Amino acid sequence: MIISQRGIITYAYGASYYLEMAKSLARSLRLHSPDISRAIVTDNQNDQELLELYDYVIDLRQQYGSNVKQKLHVYDYSPFECTLCIDSDCIAVRDINFIFNDFQGRSFSVAGNVYLQAGDKDKFIDVDDTLKRFNLTKLPRFNGGLYYFEKNNTTKAFFETALEFSRDWRKLGISEFRGDGPNDERIFSLAMMLHNQSMFEDNGQMMRTPIGLRGSFNIDAIKGQSTFKKYNHVVSPALVHFACVWGEHPVYHREVSKLKNLEKGLDNQIKYNMLSAIKYKFGYQIAFLKYIAKRVPKNHKYIQVRVKKFLIEFAELLKAKYRIELVRSK
Repeated sequence: MIISQRGIITYAYGASYYLEMAKSLARSLRLHSPDISRAIVTDNQNDQELLELYDYVIDLRQQYGSNVKQKLHVYDYSPFECTLCIDSDCIAVRDINFIFNDFQGRSFSVAGNVYLQAGDKDKFIDVDDTLKRFNLTKLPRFNGGLYYFEKNNTTKAFFETALEFSRDWRKLGISEFRGDGPNDERIFSLAMMLHNQSMFEDNGQMMRTPIGLRGSFNIDAIKGQSTFKKYNHVVSPALVHFACVWGEHPVYHREVSKLKNLEKGLDNQIKYNMLSAIKYKFGYQIAFLKYIAKRVPKNHKYIQVRVKKFLIEFAELLKAKYRIELVRSK
């Protein structure tokens, strides 16, 4: 049942820090895009803050599975005609209405312009095998922190295909994600090609992660600032996706605190001292250690998968080195 024309939907279930991230996302959206409805899929229906921050609190359907498998069912979850599915570890720094406007008329789309082609290597899918199997020349490669879709027959068929792929993901050469099911990005990527859905070139304006950060990380969620160099390109995303380790970065926690203070009417003056200078200088290293300490011990299967992958890659590295030494010795 369609309730509203356009809105965002996010997920937050399981560990409490996902709920806290979703609250920060909602606060930032309420500040910059108060006219856009907000929905959340969660297993915590009794959290009063969630009920205040989100217009629609939707009960998680456990039968859909765990981890990112839930995102494959976002079409059924969404109460909106036009939906932006945003990961809960994002923060909006300015109005996101332009994203809906840019995507308007597309059944399903993502921001990006990078394609995987024959000969490319990807840790989540066997590129050559997939291209050959489906008679394709390329596959979209993107970050799944932001998806756009509209409710229509094309989109419904698209998600049905994605769900079908999710049932045979191992046979399709799709790798396991964090030790729990397939990677949703590559499933959606393949479905996009089969249903003639394309990416949108946003020139770094919609959503970006700080992964590949070069230089300073200039972001202010209150003042609407967000500019940084990602690899070799300067981007200014309206949604900053603090993916993986970056969700523990001091900059993320600083912006979260500012949003909370604003909501409470408290002073948002940031005080800098020697300790804060060290904290931001070694922000990524601090974030990495906190990420490992907080999340990895709770996912034993993920640890097993990572260790197994490391051992395989290490063995291949030794073999490659051994062959090189043989060649040199001749």
